[in-house]
Amino acid sequence: MAVQLKRALTIGILAVSLGLSACVPLVVVGGVAMGAWIGSDPRPTKTITEDTSLGANISAKIIDEFKERAHVNVNTFNGQVLLTGEVPDAAAKARVEQLARSFSQTTRVFNDVVQAPPSSMADRLNDSQLSTRVKTAMLTNGGDAQAVHIQVITDRKVVYLLGMSSPQLADRAAQIAASVSGVERVVKLVQPLAPLPQ
Repeated sequence: MAVQLKRALTIGILAVSLGLSACVPLVVVGGVAMGAWIGSDPRPTKTITEDTSLGANISAKIIDEFKERAHVNVNTFNGQVLLTGEVPDAAAKARVEQLARSFSQTTRVFNDVVQAPPSSMADRLNDSQLSTRVKTAMLTNGGDAQAVHIQVITDRKVVYLLGMSSPQLADRAAQIAASVSGVERVVKLVQPLAPLPQ
């Protein structure tokens, strides 16, 4: 029953988010890692809808197959899929990636799940607080927020930067994220925009 409720809640919140403005950050508690946007979401509405649907469908497949044996977060951007969280073994890690790749909309998969017991709610709360602190640091020290279109996702104290930006601003964002106390690693998955004029 708990698995069905978790799945329904995850899919329901993702579905509701389709009607939100592109500049509103999407934060889902449960099966999806906490994320917060820096700047606006540059994707067309159709792409946002497709990405959100893709993420929900992958999450549903993983929950159906693994139930409570795995805790996998799915984040998507322009068809790219980021998988984080915990799985019981190497076979499960390979399987969740296979499930993510089974959708035609998937263009690339970043599989960063680890073999470990599912994280605790306290760990997940700490991750969400780290995301907030990283976002605050970027807005304070990152320069032109309108030129940065990055989602900050934190899982197991690892900060993932997913989105679009110029190479210079993406590098700066990664440096700022790494400087936040409690962050153990930064993974930059930012698609490049045109370089800033010199």
